Amino acid sequence: MGLTNFKSILRGTSGLDAVKLLLLQSIYSRPRYSKLASALLRPFYRAGKLSVHFDSGGRRFTVDIRKSDQASDFYSLMEIGVRHIYNLDPAFAPTLVIDGGGNIGVFTLCAAALYPGAQIRTCEPVPWNVAQIRTHLAQNDVTTDLLEVCIGGYPRRIPFYCREANQSSFDPGKPYTSTIEVPVVTLAEITKGEAQRILIKLDIEGMEREALESYLPGEHRSVYIVGELHGHKQHHAEMERLFVQHGWRLRFDDVSDAGSIFAAWSPAACDERSTRRSASA
Repeated sequence: MGLTNFKSILRGTSGLDAVKLLLLQSIYSRPRYSKLASALLRPFYRAGKLSVHFDSGGRRFTVDIRKSDQASDFYSLMEIGVRHIYNLDPAFAPTLVIDGGGNIGVFTLCAAALYPGAQIRTCEPVPWNVAQIRTHLAQNDVTTDLLEVCIGGYPRRIPFYCREANQSSFDPGKPYTSTIEVPVVTLAEITKGEAQRILIKLDIEGMEREALESYLPGEHRSVYIVGELHGHKQHHAEMERLFVQHGWRLRFDDVSDAGSIFAAWSPAACDERSTRRSASA
């Protein structure tokens, strides 16, 4: 992964932004150089934040990597803003985008650039991440409906175990620094309305299957879902069964035992893709 990230940084950024990201990558993948890289980065931090620019969908965005959450903010930017792990389909053109598990808002920014006509709803339950999303929305002139909730299978309030910014989850089995109580809402509730073409991104720390089990049976619109499946080895067969049972098409990428990236198309979205391919042939 370290070498892949180095290459992605050199391809996707330039100038001082590339230098900052290369130094950050060195901290986490080249232990012998981590102290030197940290020292070289120190002058770039202002008020505990490192400003970095990245390009997506024809726009240039600015995000702040927090010193307090340096590793998680860096990897979130790398995965979504630089490596573009979700490989979004620009031809899908949704009228509604759901960013489930917004973290610091990088996916929301990318979606706003790629689908400028879409309404965006960003769901993030952690207050300090919500504050960072608000900062990024303001400094990049992007509008979203920011909802301080998490997505699950049925409405309730449950404990959320806080760790690094992108490592918090509902699992108490790992060490955590604090807990907060968060409201859970369903995908059916989040996607309700007149929108007929919907893009959903899910990075909801193990709640994917619960959320999808309650959502898929009642969804008949053109929907494209991308997300991260935690525990791929244990859960991918159940995910396949769930999507196939309801006529969806599913694909896995970047597969490891720990996790994978998945993309799924509803029957209506599959029909649209076939029509577009026929028209372009």
